[in-house]
Amino acid sequence: MKQLMTIALGVVIVAFFTAALYILELPPFNKGGVWGPVATQQETEQGVSANIPDLLAEDQKVGRSKSYDEYMSRGKAQEDNGYHTMAVAEYQAASKLAPDRLDPIIEIGRIYLRENDYINAKLTFQRALELSPDNTDVKVYLVRSLLGDRKITEAQKLIDSITLPNQQSRYYQGIIAAYFDDEQKATNLLNESMVLGSNPDTISKAQNFLNAYAEYHFNQGGSPVHLKTLLGRSFNQVGEYQMAIPLLFDVLKEKKDYRDAWVLLGFAYLNIEKYQDAVEALEQAKKLDSQKPETLFYLGLGYFGLNDLKQAATDLELAKQYGYEPVIQINQKLAEIYLQLKKYPESADNFEQVLALNDTDINYFIKPMWIYIERLHEPEKAYTLAQKAQKAHPKEAMSYNLLGWASIGTNHLSEAEDYLKKAMIIDPHLDAVYLNYGLLQEKRGMLTEAVANYRKAYAMGNGNSISSSAADHYNQLIKTLDQTNPTLKANLLSGSNP
Repeated sequence: MKQLMTIALGVVIVAFFTAALYILELPPFNKGGVWGPVATQQETEQGVSANIPDLLAEDQKVGRSKSYDEYMSRGKAQEDNGYHTMAVAEYQAASKLAPDRLDPIIEIGRIYLRENDYINAKLTFQRALELSPDNTDVKVYLVRSLLGDRKITEAQKLIDSITLPNQQSRYYQGIIAAYFDDEQKATNLLNESMVLGSNPDTISKAQNFLNAYAEYHFNQGGSPVHLKTLLGRSFNQVGEYQMAIPLLFDVLKEKKDYRDAWVLLGFAYLNIEKYQDAVEALEQAKKLDSQKPETLFYLGLGYFGLNDLKQAATDLELAKQYGYEPVIQINQKLAEIYLQLKKYPESADNFEQVLALNDTDINYFIKPMWIYIERLHEPEKAYTLAQKAQKAHPKEAMSYNLLGWASIGTNHLSEAEDYLKKAMIIDPHLDAVYLNYGLLQEKRGMLTEAVANYRKAYAMGNGNSISSSAADHYNQLIKTLDQTNPTLKANLLSGSNP
């Protein structure tokens, strides 16, 4: 898949949107996951995971010295860019400089929470609580970590120790009361949380549980099993999957043929990446109703998580057949699955269906263009897609880069050069343009110039997929040149910069 990686960074697949489950909507299935191994308690108490570099020590080795504020600022910048490992390293360095400061420890714990690494989050916030035993915010963070680790009784004891409640503490007290089947206490606390603060996310989550109780009582004569199922749904919807699972197990012990409880259980397991458990639960739901589109969609995701691509495609196609919405979610996943299965026509078709519904990101055009050029040998279709990309994104350098790439495929080389020059004018630092310029020059027999552009794309890519593909083209061309010109001595490129 060389040239697919050459033209731009990989396609950013839109996150899964909301999927309805019999009354309210569930949040998207989010394949999260920790970004490193679980740290030992000693390592986490120092604010560092097992695979995080000691930046403070590294700075000292080379004679640099940064302040606490500099480390915190760098950590925030890394965090904002999604580089969580490096962010934690920066915060850890700040914590070493100021071991009594809470801020870096809290920031590290918050990252662990976002990565669903609840063990390390718990250890981190426990250290923070040692520094500030009465800090309500730290207690709430620790409660969230305990709930994620399914230590619900321990979380209840901690949250009840808060003497000066705020919106967050009352909310968590409320959902814990709901978990332990204390409706009156739960509704009182949740209502109180809604007036203690103005955080819209907390208010929305609290209202979700209140709506579940209201729905239960609206259907007079509803069974306790039904209430637990509604609460399990709410726990799923607010992202407390570990609290949903035990409730749903209780439901299914009493009512094994409760289809929606099986679906909710499977959904919860999907979100904590226990794919085998998810598939087993969803297969039970499928036995009870083989045509429910949500069941089939989640089942497809479960099999995808198990790397059973053929079965994943089968269930996703059935979900589409039975009317799952939004269909773009299915098209996105099927496009990727068929690409991995090397079913290129099916993959390209699904990519095009995605583009018909959403062409807001120009990178969405790259994979189907690669399929048409490199696998199906239909560059004219790639050119048509490039024209659509240019129409949707007329001011972007990548638009002209894609037109240039497709024009090389259709052998319109002068036109390709014009497009690539326009791309360079708009963005002279777009690495993919130089890679495609190398392709163009190689096709024209201008091998020395091609080598120079491949090398430039390689350096500009700085180790990304552009660099990798540029290195492949460069190395292959160098070997050819070496055969025809023994005096040419050139180093082959690797995965790092020259």
